[in-house]
Order: sequence, then C-alpha cells, then structure tokens
Amino acid sequence: MTVRVRFPVGVVVLLAACSKNTTAPLPPLPGQIAFVSDRGRLGQFDIFLMNADGSGMTDLTDALSLEDWPAWSVDGSKLAFTSDRVVNATAPLDIFVMNADGTGVVQVTNDTTEEAEPTWSPDGTKIAFVSNRDGPNHIFLWQAADGTDTTHLTKAFQADALPAWSPDGSKIAFTTNRDGDYEVYVMNAGGTNPVNLSNNHAAYDAAPAWSPDGSKIAFMSTRNAGNMEIFVMNSDGTGVVQVTFAPLQAEYPSWSPDGAYVTCDRDQHVWVAKADGSQAWQITSGSHLDIVPRWRP
Repeated sequence: MTVRVRFPVGVVVLLAACSKNTTAPLPPLPGQIAFVSDRGRLGQFDIFLMNADGSGMTDLTDALSLEDWPAWSVDGSKLAFTSDRVVNATAPLDIFVMNADGTGVVQVTNDTTEEAEPTWSPDGTKIAFVSNRDGPNHIFLWQAADGTDTTHLTKAFQADALPAWSPDGSKIAFTTNRDGDYEVYVMNAGGTNPVNLSNNHAAYDAAPAWSPDGSKIAFMSTRNAGNMEIFVMNSDGTGVVQVTFAPLQAEYPSWSPDGAYVTCDRDQHVWVAKADGSQAWQITSGSHLDIVPRWRP
C-alpha cells in the first residue's frame, strides 16, 4: 500500500487496467518512465527509473522511507516527489526535489501539515502541490527561485488536488469536489477563473494529465458503467474518447513525449497504451507493486 494525498489524505492500493488489444509486439517506445514501487531493498516504496520498454531499471531513492508521486521537470533534468524521509510526528509527508539520477536531494516544503502531488511549471521556477495546511486539501504554489515563498492558489470550502500544469504555463488542471462530485477543472495558473471541464456529475473524474502539445487532457473516470478507465478529452473538455477497456481499474495517466502513448498502472504493474486506445502492453511484471508511472519529457 502507498500513501498519497487524495480526498482525504489516506492509504490507497492502486489496481489499474490498460488494455483493448495486447497481442501486438511491443513497439519501440521513447524515453524513460519513473514510477513508484516496493522493489526497494527492504520492501520499502522507492522511486524507480526504467526505459519505457521496462529495461534498465534503477532505484533512484533507495531510502528507508516512503517515496511517492514522481513529477518530472519539463526539461527532464529533475524529479519532484513526496517523502516521509524527514521524521516529523505531526506531518510525515513533504515535497523534495532530486536530479534525474537520484542525486542532489533537496527538501522543498517543511510544514506541520502534509504536502504531496507536486507538478512543475514549464519554466522550472515553480512547483504547485497539494496541502491540508488550512483544513481541506488545497493547491499551493512554491516559488523555486528562493525556496521560501508559498502562495495559496485554491481556497474553496471543498477539496482540490491532483494539479497538472499546462505545457504553455498558463493553466493548471486539477481535481475537485466543489460541485458535490469529483470533476476535472482547469484554472489560470494564478488560481483565477476555475472551469469545470469533465462536467459529468454521475461519475468520478480525476487525475488530469496534459498532452505534450497542450491540446488534450488524459484523465481517469468511472463514467463507463462505474469502471475506472482512462479517457482523453480536448483541453476545453470536448471530444471525450475512451482509451482503456478492461474490467480492472485504470488510474493516473501520463503521456509519452511524442503524444502517441499513455502509461498507467494495471493490477500492480506499469502498462503502456496507444493514446487512441487501440493497443496496450504490460511493461513491468512480478510480485511487486509498480504504480504511478510518469513518462520522462
């Protein structure tokens, strides 16, 4: 099991699905994928890096603590992540940043509450994250330039979480229950003008992920008969297309750098699917829990 800020902060087991046709040979896949796994030497959850085809797996954190929610800087040189590696009895989770090879770890937040789910601004100077420091989960902004300036972006009475910065830096997509159900919203990067994109009150819609060109947003939803699946919509909420098709749940999508594929986790393993949902391939296997895959830009 792994811990991440959701609605509310809690412990979650992720079981996901990415499949429609898995019989085709694995195509050449671009780049690398970071993910969370209990493959740590003592069974702890660490952040790992592998080639997109599953080869060359490396433990980046190798710490006797929980590491979660890897988030790439846009240039692929750094990873932000959540960890409880600093002992704090009142708030076990903070945001850290490290180089892509696991070196140079720097603590970003140091608060008496929990911080999680980081996402970088495209220029690499800011990190948006989720915190319960004022009660419900809200989105805050850390100014990476000086490491001290934190801005409160969302202030709704309900919870806001799972932020994702648009490639052009102008918008942040996020998940909120401010309408009484969980929806994908988008707002200006300064926190103004929140707009409901998913707008499906009968479903749970969450975990937005922008395509590299900013034209589309992948997200997870229960809008298909209650099964959690991955969908893709235009950045204005139109043109929703289902990407995953399986009885198990699909969660937390991330795009390949070329926009042709989406990675997710299925039944404790990392999978890759074509963005049109036509084919999918299992990348990791074995008895370990491999979750929250994040494709390197």
